[in-house]
Amino acid sequence: MLKNKIIERTYIQIEGILASPLLAGSGESNNTDIDVLRDYYGTPFVAGTAIAGVFRHWLETNLPNSKIAVHSLFGAKKATNENMDLTDFRQSRIFISDTQFKNKDDNSTEKNFVMTRDHVKLTDKVADGTGKFDVEVIETGTLFTMQLEYIVRESSDASQDCSLIQTLVRAMDNGELTLGGKTNRGYGKLAKIKMRQISFDYSKQDDIQTWLDWSWDKIAEPTDNPFEDSTAVSAFVKVEVPLTIKQTLLIRDYKTIDELDYTYLRANGLPVIPGSTWAGAFRQRLQQIVTELEGSQQIVNTLFGSKHGEQYATPSILQFEESVVNGSSELVRTRNAIDRFSGATIDGALFTSESVCQGTTQLVIRWRKQGNDNSNITDDVIRGILHWLIYDLTEGLLAVGGETSVGRGVFELAGKVEPEIDNAQYRLAAIKWVKDEGFE
Repeated sequence: MLKNKIIERTYIQIEGILASPLLAGSGESNNTDIDVLRDYYGTPFVAGTAIAGVFRHWLETNLPNSKIAVHSLFGAKKATNENMDLTDFRQSRIFISDTQFKNKDDNSTEKNFVMTRDHVKLTDKVADGTGKFDVEVIETGTLFTMQLEYIVRESSDASQDCSLIQTLVRAMDNGELTLGGKTNRGYGKLAKIKMRQISFDYSKQDDIQTWLDWSWDKIAEPTDNPFEDSTAVSAFVKVEVPLTIKQTLLIRDYKTIDELDYTYLRANGLPVIPGSTWAGAFRQRLQQIVTELEGSQQIVNTLFGSKHGEQYATPSILQFEESVVNGSSELVRTRNAIDRFSGATIDGALFTSESVCQGTTQLVIRWRKQGNDNSNITDDVIRGILHWLIYDLTEGLLAVGGETSVGRGVFELAGKVEPEIDNAQYRLAAIKWVKDEGFE
């Protein structure tokens, strides 16, 4: 008689849309410095192994008390020493297919939703040497289909499996679980549109017969999320800042159009402010504040991560979402560079650019709730530091984007910051950490 038999098999299909660009690098650099991963037919995709790795890592990081349940579902490595609390080997019970993408227009080709994004590493708003690079991304608004299958065996806990998948789906919906590269800077956010789910109970002969003839094209009609749990507590803190562009804003996109030397960066046809732009501006401002408070610059690295090539590279604690600008108008200007000594125009310095005028947007910053780490940074410290930076942003002391020296990139607060971070407790905690408890 078979041991540990399969007693149930569940299929889940999630259809959604990319809420921000997705960077799924292939390791190739034929078109850009980082090309997207493509299949044999040239269509971009995200490998199922990569998604499984992201899912597992996210659960282990954010649900440390569910280690046994995660290993039971995703498989457990055989113990190599006596200190490990798992001594057996389990095969994964969840199977994740490659995620496929398509444009809103089913007849379109992949070139319609694979775009090139330019990046540059800046220090004090000056480009670092060899700091310019470009990447291919799957564009915002692209449709995707994600398919998962998991089995329940006699020895497994079906309620634990459901709880883990429930957590993953909710995290994707909330923007806490993202895919691909540069996720701390706004890439890889997913938005669910439809969810289909079907289960087969192997104790029922009719279910077994139905399963033998079943395929993904027979998946059930879309229903409400069967894994929804309104009582769940998020592992992240999220700060939302409603903003108005006071005058003009410029985030350059160097794809020339007609007579324009460069245009404003757009995603899915709408002007955007990349998460990397927000993070760079906030990082520079914090460096200035830390210097004034005579703190260590290592404090900045703790929050924003250390640069590539440094001895101890660390990821950023803070995650900045890409912001969409709504209600703005285009502003095209032709300008000359002027010789500051003679007051005359400089030869060859005539250029025409496009910026956006006014409009509203929302800055979203999130971080994993802090507790047991070596940097002794707390959520109150992070809230206090963000209050300094957001205050400077909304009071015109911190400008964002290009051509800030001519008045662009100034914002005003358009509503209430949620949750409230203007609190003396948070500010005092931030000052104490920077001056007394920061790295020596």
